[in-house]
Amino acid sequence: MKFGMMAPTLGLLANGPGTVEAQFAVAQKAEALGFDSLWVPDHVVIPTTIQSRYPYNESGRFPMPPEQGFLEPIAALGFLAGATKRVRLGTWVLVLPHRNPIVTAKMFATLDVLSGGRIMLGAGIGWMEEEVSLLGAPFKQRSALSDEYLRAMKELWTNPDPHFEGKFVRFNGIKCEPKPLQTPLPVWIGGHSPRAMRRVAEFGDGWVAVPKSVAVFKETYENLKIAADKAGRDIKSIQVIIGPSTASSVQTFVEEMKQYQDLGFDSFFASVAFWSRDLNGVLGVMEEFAQKVGL
Repeated sequence: MKFGMMAPTLGLLANGPGTVEAQFAVAQKAEALGFDSLWVPDHVVIPTTIQSRYPYNESGRFPMPPEQGFLEPIAALGFLAGATKRVRLGTWVLVLPHRNPIVTAKMFATLDVLSGGRIMLGAGIGWMEEEVSLLGAPFKQRSALSDEYLRAMKELWTNPDPHFEGKFVRFNGIKCEPKPLQTPLPVWIGGHSPRAMRRVAEFGDGWVAVPKSVAVFKETYENLKIAADKAGRDIKSIQVIIGPSTASSVQTFVEEMKQYQDLGFDSFFASVAFWSRDLNGVLGVMEEFAQKVGL
């Protein structure tokens, strides 16, 4: 069994003078308790009016007030890498259209080198049209753009003389060093649509799943099997980490986790740091979680 958790890089512990203490304390506690991975989410700005439907709850409303703190994830990974020694670090998930892929590839390679090979790129295409458009990407073309960005980043990470000719990205006659320590640097794909499952099969080492229910997960996983078959991949070669989206306490997480265990899955992700409202409470919930799941 492997367990990851979201770092509190958004919300009450990501704002104000106690932010550094909170991030450091949670990261070190996670490592000491035996969590396998720490993940950070991605938003650059939060619009004060959001018409786009949030895909990870039944209401469709984004659950975070726009005035709350939200640390930039790549910068946050650098801090977390310096605060830890063992735990793996990833984005859950980086919105690919938000950033230039050449710069993003360089930043992740740098993080991997400086962390000693512990970085994972969790990537998605984004759901909030207001934010994607504000940052300059064509929202209706974000799927094709994201696929191209992933190809370009992998080229930069692996080829000593990288070159790429696409619709959105072009480069040649350059060097991009150092390469990541990991070969390959792990790429995890988020999303639940058939197109997302195709992206997992084509580009991903794993799928980061945030299902609304077990029934939704089963349906999506069947689509992943179909996509893997079309891509010529063994479904067993694709890792899956599951973060039950409705869990709001240690008890509800354990109850939901058991349903996925019965399906044969053993890698999970929890929003433990958001089940209490202050640092001491979060550290206590982390201890309770570790005890209940057997870390």
